[in-house]
Amino acid sequence: MLRRGPAMYNFMFPPGLKRSLSTLAGCLAIPLLLACGSEGDSDDGGSGSDTGGTSGSSGSGGRGGTGGSGNGGSTAQGGSGGGFACMSDASPGDLVEVPAGEFIMGCNEDVDSECEPDELPMHTVSLSAFSIERTEVTQDQYAACVTEGACDPPSCEWDCERTDYPAGCINRGQAQTYCEWAGRRLPTEAEWEKAARGEDGAKFPWGNDEADCTLVNMSGCEDDAIAVGSLPDGASPYGALDMAGNMVEMVSDWYDETYYADSPAENPTGPAAGTRYTGRGGGWRSLSVWQRASKRDWYDPADAGTSLGFRCAL
Repeated sequence: MLRRGPAMYNFMFPPGLKRSLSTLAGCLAIPLLLACGSEGDSDDGGSGSDTGGTSGSSGSGGRGGTGGSGNGGSTAQGGSGGGFACMSDASPGDLVEVPAGEFIMGCNEDVDSECEPDELPMHTVSLSAFSIERTEVTQDQYAACVTEGACDPPSCEWDCERTDYPAGCINRGQAQTYCEWAGRRLPTEAEWEKAARGEDGAKFPWGNDEADCTLVNMSGCEDDAIAVGSLPDGASPYGALDMAGNMVEMVSDWYDETYYADSPAENPTGPAAGTRYTGRGGGWRSLSVWQRASKRDWYDPADAGTSLGFRCAL
């Protein structure tokens, strides 16, 4: 079985070398986990076990995002330690429509030379129509759920002025709770991939041109997440923003590296059970290889880091 360490921990290693050093990476993760709990500046919180994930380094682009700033905000620092200060009444984010029909899922070797075994075989999947949020859930939007008492605070401190920055330090259960509060749900892995790349198997959300800092917030661009929607040139065919970079995004599927070998051709929802879930899209700590639309990664349910986020679907 292919053994992988979190992208968020292993962003400094190329994918091939990363596999051979997964045990070392797991050990190195320990101080990062401890740092995140108190300072909120490491990449992933996590449960202290060997977590998965790929979110690499920083991103590009300016600071002015398009979706997600709302009515919340405070000059205080919001966090789980001494009470959550970021009050908000922001509404859930805008949705983009993804029509019913077939799309190519998995790595397209005609345009991508970096295919990994868990991205193969490339196959055709048919999905019902659905909607997905245009941007990652923002701090302001998540804070509204906390303000109403429906969601738990993040596990690290937030700057309450960064209302239109993506919500980080949120684990999978908290993300699911938020989406339910918003009348939505986490997208399936197949829904996420179609929303990210369209129907024809493109390598990235914007097409097959290689990633750079005008398109994606990744390692070598900024040294932090940026406001959601700051890089409109990186939009997907359906208008979804930041489907590559900024934050690794949680999806509803459990992770199975061999799932594509016999996955359903219609509306796949992932394995029936598992211990790790799938993350997609790369993050601000991730190298460009992790920004590819077919790239898959895994995380433990307790993981919660500064480059691990989510968006909801309907």
